[in-house]
Amino acid sequence: MGWKERGWFLGEHGPALFDRTGNIGPTVWWDGRIVGGWAQRPDGEVVVRLLSDIGAGGEAAVAAEAERLSGHLGPVRVTPRFRTPLERELSA
Repeated sequence: MGWKERGWFLGEHGPALFDRTGNIGPTVWWDGRIVGGWAQRPDGEVVVRLLSDIGAGGEAAVAAEAERLSGHLGPVRVTPRFRTPLERELSA
């Protein structure tokens, strides 16, 4: 993600996924591009917001992975040091 031009994998999602100093937050990737973001709520649930249409199959795969990640993390809570607008909204 160190390229100056990120549009080819980021699309128009930058404002929701980057903090004010240019750090990117937790992202969801599908087919080689960023399609959304994720966060962990205080109860441990991993929640996702898709910002691109990836079809029903993609949505199901992302939902299954979010559930698997919730189980894998268990009691561990993930709070990014550099919080982005989308991560803050989802984690509330």
